[in-house]
Amino acid sequence: MAGTVPAILSVLPTRGLVDEKFKVVVKNLPPGLPVTLHSLHHSNDKDYWEAYGHYVSDNRGTVMVSDDASVGGTYTGKEPMGLLWSMRPVPGSRTGLRLRKMDVRTPMVVSISVYRGHVVEHFREQPPMASVVTERWYMAPGIQRIDIKERGVRGTLFIPPGPGPFPGVLDMWGLGGGLVEYRSALLASHGFVSMALEYLSPDELRTLDVELKYFETAFNIIQEHPLVVKDRVGLFGLSFGSSVTLNMAAYSTFISPRCCVCVSGSHVYPVHKPIFEVFQKMQTYAYKQRLDEQNRVIQRDMILPIPTDPSEKVEVGRIKCPLLLVNGDDDQNWATVESAEDIAKMMRAAGNEHLLTSLTYPNAGHLIEPPYTPHIRASNFIVHAGHKAVMLWGGKTQPHADAQEDAWEKTLAFLKQHLYLSPSCERDDFNVKYAHPSDLLYFFFKATVAYEHCNLLRISHTSFRTWIRLSSTMAGTVPAILSVLPTRGLVDEKFKVVVKNLPPGLPVTLHSLHYSEDKDYWEAYGHYVSDNRGTVMVSDDASVGGTYTGKEPMGLLWSMRPVPGSRTGLRLRKMDVCTPMVVSISVYRGHVVEHFREQPPMASVVTERWYMAPGIQRIDVNERGVRGTLFIPPGPGPFPGVLDMWGGGGGLVEYRSALLASHGFVSMALEYLSPDEPRTLDVELNYFETAFNIIQEHPLVVKDRVGLFGLSFGSSVTLSMAAYSTFISPRCCVCVSGSHVHPVHKPLFEVFQKMQTYAYKQRLDEQNRVIWRDMILPIPADPSEKVEVGRIKCPLLLVNGDDDQNWATVESAEDIAKIMRAAGNEHLLTSLTYPNAGHLIEPPYTPHIRASNFIVRHTREKVVMLWGGQPKPHADAQEDSWEKILMFLRQHLYPSPNTVPQAKL
Repeated sequence: MAGTVPAILSVLPTRGLVDEKFKVVVKNLPPGLPVTLHSLHHSNDKDYWEAYGHYVSDNRGTVMVSDDASVGGTYTGKEPMGLLWSMRPVPGSRTGLRLRKMDVRTPMVVSISVYRGHVVEHFREQPPMASVVTERWYMAPGIQRIDIKERGVRGTLFIPPGPGPFPGVLDMWGLGGGLVEYRSALLASHGFVSMALEYLSPDELRTLDVELKYFETAFNIIQEHPLVVKDRVGLFGLSFGSSVTLNMAAYSTFISPRCCVCVSGSHVYPVHKPIFEVFQKMQTYAYKQRLDEQNRVIQRDMILPIPTDPSEKVEVGRIKCPLLLVNGDDDQNWATVESAEDIAKMMRAAGNEHLLTSLTYPNAGHLIEPPYTPHIRASNFIVHAGHKAVMLWGGKTQPHADAQEDAWEKTLAFLKQHLYLSPSCERDDFNVKYAHPSDLLYFFFKATVAYEHCNLLRISHTSFRTWIRLSSTMAGTVPAILSVLPTRGLVDEKFKVVVKNLPPGLPVTLHSLHYSEDKDYWEAYGHYVSDNRGTVMVSDDASVGGTYTGKEPMGLLWSMRPVPGSRTGLRLRKMDVCTPMVVSISVYRGHVVEHFREQPPMASVVTERWYMAPGIQRIDVNERGVRGTLFIPPGPGPFPGVLDMWGGGGGLVEYRSALLASHGFVSMALEYLSPDEPRTLDVELNYFETAFNIIQEHPLVVKDRVGLFGLSFGSSVTLSMAAYSTFISPRCCVCVSGSHVHPVHKPLFEVFQKMQTYAYKQRLDEQNRVIWRDMILPIPADPSEKVEVGRIKCPLLLVNGDDDQNWATVESAEDIAKIMRAAGNEHLLTSLTYPNAGHLIEPPYTPHIRASNFIVRHTREKVVMLWGGQPKPHADAQEDSWEKILMFLRQHLYPSPNTVPQAKL
């Protein structure tokens, strides 16, 4: 951690949709330094894919991929997304690969690294200067994925969050068969109910029966869904799926698609008969296919010249809805451009050419996918005769990538134009400035937060993207628009909640709802009145009632409480840090105070709050008798470390450690008060020293930069380690709501026995809630009953609330200061005391808990413990103290201010 300043690599956003651009920036380089930006992805098929670009840092020592030109690599020039679209299998991989996402419930994880010099090979054999892990998602937060197996139809339905209704899309792929979900998931992320349809099944016998009515049934399943607007359903096909799309639009007498999109398809071979007959017909032209010089199959000649016999083509003149054709002029698989020209000719003759929009992209191939998907010129393919071949799809990498980006943008615009807007608003061009409500139905992932770079952490956690949802019937009045920025964020990161499109002066209620891991509902709400623009901005406007009042940007989180009728004594804590805390935020008409779930909101948003940032490693620790969980930030390290200890409640509590790792610290959540009571009896100071050594000896930890962090009884352990251990030297200590009374330099069972002798001092309040604070009052004068804090040789931060009803922490802090003053080490002490804050001072925006159920460790008695604090002052204390704790840890664990990370998700 000493010496040269490390390179700083940031990727914004770290989590994003696959069709969303990111920004890659490297700073802190020497000016004029040649470097290589490299991306690496391990696919579902267990193959590695990579891309790289060669850059030279500018006179500020910076490389900005969006602004600077790559001078070599898998792409050249100014290519903001070249690290994705130019990916290819690493040297030595299997041949004929194609990169496709099979499980859309997980992200495409890409590691981006910067290397010194212009590197072209063996990337994994040399250490990078910095690395970032980024996640690319097809499925936005809150999307429902539903398996469909009804009426003989098989597929997957994707539904956007919120009350709906939404327009629908039936999504059909080509002759490769199987169930391909990723485009449907992405369409749902843009506000469409979309069904990925399986119709060419691995079960060959079943495929033979498929004919037009199968597709009509699938269309009806979407149309009949209660969250779909019945007359706003479109068709989307690629390759053979386009043939199906054209047939449905031309011949079906049972369905009426609102619009159709056909990518890389043809009208030759009508599908108004069973598919096996279509395949038989296609097979008669197999003699026309040919091989290129690498024995790759070219099928485009199979339908050339385009037949003149009308019976061999779809009668596209019968189509009555808008149709978009998307093709590449280097398509080597199918004669799509010639087909598009003939389709235009037929529609012109029939008088319906005004419904047609045709896009042809130079040097693009057959597989035109969502943007930034790596270009595949050829890949392995199982043809319908059953044998494996390498199919030539065509296209050149750079033009094909440009085609995918432009075509996807225009496809979404086309779908929004015809599925969201009323017919009177339809346009023929793609530069529509969408009026309400169509453009607002789109789920924008456009963050408005400032970008901050994680320095030593080498990762940039940006606020994730906004996700805007309408809750309108899509007709009549303009709907309310609710946005939350970021939709995905760290739990200590502020969000912005805005409601627009309201009538001026309208009373509304903003409401948050969370379903906890303990199966309880928690809620908060604030009452607002829209301004003269019809807007409510929670960060700027005052709540006039609810669970919080005044200007409280995060009141919808910190003022949460169990919904009426819940069990008593609840406390909201995150047990599984590998999943987010999911919060639904809604806006209701009027000032509502109850029965929120029994009435429809005007609009809703689903937001995710994470303790664990992308790329954090979570490792179970069970060695040398120690049990805990280690959290390691992404990147090459090394990092400072923190040993994190909770209080008398016992068990393994991980969420604060996960959050510390998200801010650049290797952190171990330590279990020391175990449900296994006999084991707990043996625990003494050497157990904690061993845990400290496990962190210290980790290869990604700087050995002399490890601190201690304790809450409640964990603070007693922290102070005892800092004062008495002769085997460890913590760099700094943080103690929240703790005391120096009852030293922990003996086995824990002796400590608990000693505490039990003062149990007569505990008392009950008027609601029979237990108050323990008097058990250590007055603070003992006998030095043997207190930690000798005058022995502490490292910086110490105390954080307490003056309404702590559980422990006499303020009095303890005053005595600690007195002892350290006498010992001459008071200069090491920083003490923070917050008015009207209680005992449970947690990371910011955690709901305040004044009292909750508690199992007394030494008696196993269940009680309701009074922790103290008032909601608003306690929330302020949590926010301020966490900021100061992070500053304290950075100051004493990082070598210089320039290497301090600033984390956002």
